[in-house]
Amino acid sequence: MKLRNCDNAHKYYLDECCIERACRALFNGEYNKKDNKLKKINYEELRVYRKRPITLLRSLGYAMNDLNGSAWGTLVGSYLMIFLSTWAGLNAGVVGTMLFALKILDMIVCGVIGGVSDQLFRTAIGRRLGRRHILFLIGATLTLICFPLLFTVHVGSWLWYFVVLFLLDTAQSFNNIAYETLATEMTDKAHERVKLSSVRMFVSAFGTFAVTGLPALLLVMLGSDSPQAYTISGIVFGIVLFAGTIITWLTTWEFSPGYVDAFENSAKEQRPKNIIYSINEYLHVMRTKACRRTCVIYFVSYFAKDCFNTAFFFYVVFILGLSQGMAQTASSLSIIGLIVVPIATFFMFKFGPKWLWSMAFSLMIAVLIYYLGLYVFHIQLSDSAAFVTILILSALFQIGRQTMEYTVWNVIPLVPDVDTLVSTKLRAGTFAACQTFTRKLTGAIGSAIIGWILAFGGFDKSLAVQIPAAQIAIMIAFIFIPLICLIYSLYLIRTFNLNPQTHKVVKAEMDRLQQGGAKEDVDPKTRAIVEDLTGYAYDEIWDVKK
Repeated sequence: MKLRNCDNAHKYYLDECCIERACRALFNGEYNKKDNKLKKINYEELRVYRKRPITLLRSLGYAMNDLNGSAWGTLVGSYLMIFLSTWAGLNAGVVGTMLFALKILDMIVCGVIGGVSDQLFRTAIGRRLGRRHILFLIGATLTLICFPLLFTVHVGSWLWYFVVLFLLDTAQSFNNIAYETLATEMTDKAHERVKLSSVRMFVSAFGTFAVTGLPALLLVMLGSDSPQAYTISGIVFGIVLFAGTIITWLTTWEFSPGYVDAFENSAKEQRPKNIIYSINEYLHVMRTKACRRTCVIYFVSYFAKDCFNTAFFFYVVFILGLSQGMAQTASSLSIIGLIVVPIATFFMFKFGPKWLWSMAFSLMIAVLIYYLGLYVFHIQLSDSAAFVTILILSALFQIGRQTMEYTVWNVIPLVPDVDTLVSTKLRAGTFAACQTFTRKLTGAIGSAIIGWILAFGGFDKSLAVQIPAAQIAIMIAFIFIPLICLIYSLYLIRTFNLNPQTHKVVKAEMDRLQQGGAKEDVDPKTRAIVEDLTGYAYDEIWDVKK
């Protein structure tokens, strides 16, 4: 801001407030030049900040953006590799390396967006449009433009796909970081967050089905040798995903600038908002046990899912000798998620996330062991028998996968409050960036490993029957890597105790301390729960330096 503007602020507002506040008012567009007065903007009344009851319709509006998330994750994890290695004419190893490099770049972008998101309310446009909601507008626009471009055929042009994928990854970063803060900011009640997440997962299941089902239908209609099925799918998905994000933008809200200011300024700590500060924020968030453990479970389990999904098409087409259309049909059984979600919601309230995760991981492990048995014992099946077998196994795997995803997305909205209890700060955006970073890391490593393993095994897309080394490479990616990851996931959840009940204790203690309650007055049960979830001694929590 130019000095003369600050001078003007001093001239008109010396009697009303400090020069610093006046300059901030000018910067934020709160100064009315015509009347020489501060405009009293009631941000609480703006749509983007106004709190409303969490109804089923609003939950559905909130959930619509996850059409984007589910579609993108399924896209990358299912048929992007096979599209690029067949129709685009790229070597599997090249594709893996390209995707790995892209994800590394995108993780840097993700980190920047997450840190900036938490501070956007300090700018005029951020206060007007919402520090989270402005990200939706950017992400939706990029999705609409770039999604159709990804599935146009440019044979051998890795640069084309590199640029388009980078823009789409960036769009996902904008969408996801904004989205993953909303449940935390829209309500402080655990049961309402579960309602939001449950409806979200229902919509997500539909999105996953659409991503797999539409290409399968088009492959049947246009022929399995036609890339037009993918191109048409890209156009349709671009339009639908844009619309879904805009609906979420219109129907949700976030913390107001006044609330954030009041909450964080209560600590009376002023620190420079530079790159070192941002890096420290990420490090401090991940030191909290619940944040760290959630991200690790999320990483390992989704890495298993991504490897399985990516290698599944190669297994069906090049091991079983079935068509891409049959593989797509089996993948489209993700529609089962529409049934899984209401059942999982019941068990979430009755038994909690640890029990749900245990059931999900155990079922997925059982399916993998069955697939392994078919391969080890050289069980030969006719085409029809093989197709029926993979349909049944795919249905069971989808039940486990949907339950796993439902569980993690009901846990994630509870985590930022644990960090707030430690630090006194509202860092939902920072945690969202950590979580988004984790998801992108699984995609980066998963895609790269699959591509490298296939290339090392001598995979040749022109061969209907692959050489033994290539078949072994496919089975390593399809069975062994996911199996190891899921067994480790079972181990990790043994001591994970964040659930709606313990979250209620965390929230109550946070409210007590915020109102001036003394630490020494904490009851023993609360102390034990807080120490277990945070990983800190109770005396170390509620510390502005964390």
